[in-house]
Amino acid sequence: MLSKSQQLLLVLGFCLGVASADVDCSKRPTFVDPHTCCPLPEFISDDLKEKCQEYNVTMPPPPAMSGEQNGEGRRHHPHHHNHPSPCFMSCVFNETGIYEDDKVDSDKLKDYLQVVFKDDSDLQTLATDAFTTCATKIEEFKSKMGNRPPPPPPTGLPFCPMKPAFLMGCVYKKMFKDCPAAIWTDTQECNDAREHFENCKPPHRRSPNSQ
Repeated sequence: MLSKSQQLLLVLGFCLGVASADVDCSKRPTFVDPHTCCPLPEFISDDLKEKCQEYNVTMPPPPAMSGEQNGEGRRHHPHHHNHPSPCFMSCVFNETGIYEDDKVDSDKLKDYLQVVFKDDSDLQTLATDAFTTCATKIEEFKSKMGNRPPPPPPTGLPFCPMKPAFLMGCVYKKMFKDCPAAIWTDTQECNDAREHFENCKPPHRRSPNSQ
């Protein structure tokens, strides 16, 4: 079952989609819980949650654009959730050794997946492919960003690298997108949701200091 943090990371991973001419990205689909559509087993073990519990806090969502309102002038909430602290995912990866020095350790990942996705080789293969693909995307994104400094963490939270959180968000997104047919909930709401976040970029948001 997806935990709250896992669902939040899945939402974080939505930002990696690209626009498609076949999807009307101006219309948001009906919100549906990702776990309802693809009930993947929990990725982060209880043991890891215990070890990293001091970092298991959520970060506030990015500020909405000033024009993000509906036709009646009321603030429109497009189902954005708080994001988990990057420090939590950094702790998870440090404890497992899955992702160190900006690289995925394939042997440690394999060992861990055999524990959390025990007796399910399809999910192990799915997760392995997701980590491999997403690690490459993270490096491509880094090269495009250059040496631009990361944004500071919210007041009261320690600074931690963003890569682990972005990597895990991407992994959840890819696993959701490629969810095995055997566990996928084939409903209109789920199909619309997957099609939308797979093909549409999220709306641009302004920083608190933008005019």
